[in-house]
Amino acid sequence: MHKSHMTVGLIAAAGLALLAPAPAQAQSALGPYLFLGLGYDQMPDRNLLINGRAVSSQWKPGWGGLAGAGYKWFFGLRTEAEYSGRVSWVKAFNKTNPWAGTAWDNSVMVNALYDFELDSPVTPFIGGGIGLNQIQWGNNFRVPSQATPTIYDTESIRPGWQGIAGLSYAITPQIAVAVDGRIKGSFGHFNFPGSVAGRSINQFSYETRSVFVSVRYAFGG
Repeated sequence: MHKSHMTVGLIAAAGLALLAPAPAQAQSALGPYLFLGLGYDQMPDRNLLINGRAVSSQWKPGWGGLAGAGYKWFFGLRTEAEYSGRVSWVKAFNKTNPWAGTAWDNSVMVNALYDFELDSPVTPFIGGGIGLNQIQWGNNFRVPSQATPTIYDTESIRPGWQGIAGLSYAITPQIAVAVDGRIKGSFGHFNFPGSVAGRSINQFSYETRSVFVSVRYAFGG
């Protein structure tokens, strides 16, 4: 299935869930909960240096998953510990020079979110998180047209951040589904030494945008 079709399907499924009938005035229960999610990811053009030369990188659409545990407090506050993983594929540098390779983002975040409780099953929310991002390049990250390409397969870890906004729908006090948009990035730059001495990619500034559909199960209520 084409990735764009998968994205439309995920968003449509979330929309149907948000419109489905539910018990009158159902709201998510206070207390601990677990959550799982799947989403669409798109990295915009990112600037970097190749052997000191400034270029821009372009990326194909990717996808991601997340899981974690949280706690819903009084007054709409929720706190979470979250693991997420994303994968994307490089397309070109400077929009003309084709590259090949895969990028993975493995992250651990601590989130704080606020639910705008409207005495309704539908609850808008906003929030953000901080943590650590591990960015890994692999699958022979290279210029495929070179006879003997320089390979940039390596990884690095930097502090990370994310902003979150979305809607949740309480099917029951224990079960809720949510759809949210996320902007996620790192503090500082990533550097990727090449397989040939003296060649490297530096000052890669990681940032990406995602749409996730998730299911939350609360143990309270």
